[in-house]
Amino acid sequence: MARLKSLLTRSAQWAEWLSVGMFFAIFVLFIAAVVMRYVFVRPIEWADEFILILFLWTTFLTEALVLSEREQVTFDVVYDLCGPVNRRRIGLISSSVIALMFLAAMPTIFGYITFLWRERTPVMEWRLDFIYACFMVYWVAVCIRAIAKFSVLCGNGWRGQVEAVQLDERTNVLG
Repeated sequence: MARLKSLLTRSAQWAEWLSVGMFFAIFVLFIAAVVMRYVFVRPIEWADEFILILFLWTTFLTEALVLSEREQVTFDVVYDLCGPVNRRRIGLISSSVIALMFLAAMPTIFGYITFLWRERTPVMEWRLDFIYACFMVYWVAVCIRAIAKFSVLCGNGWRGQVEAVQLDERTNVLG
């Protein structure tokens, strides 16, 4: 179990650095594209397309592999008003509904992504199934997280999952 936890920790760190690297590449490429277009009047033809691909991969891989549940945007007004038992019920219902919906849609999503091998990007001519493969990683991650949350809430340690969030953990830029 310790080896698995260590592997997951290293994988999360790797995914975080990958996300940072992709975001940095977006920034550098954007600046280079602007400079080449407006200073040297020689636009980089593939820059916009590559920035969009990097943005797509950064968004879905970060959501799938880096962000925790507490970092998600949630509407938890009712959840915050409930006690631990009702929070557990809400968690069980929401995680099972999400898992069932995503699992039911998975064959269709996979089928469409694999169908995209016929199409290519306009400039770089990359296959679209490779470009949208990150969406499948995201889809599988959502299913795994929902199933894991459901199983934790069914176990003995469920109270730790539904404890009230401390006020300082909820503060953000807006207060």
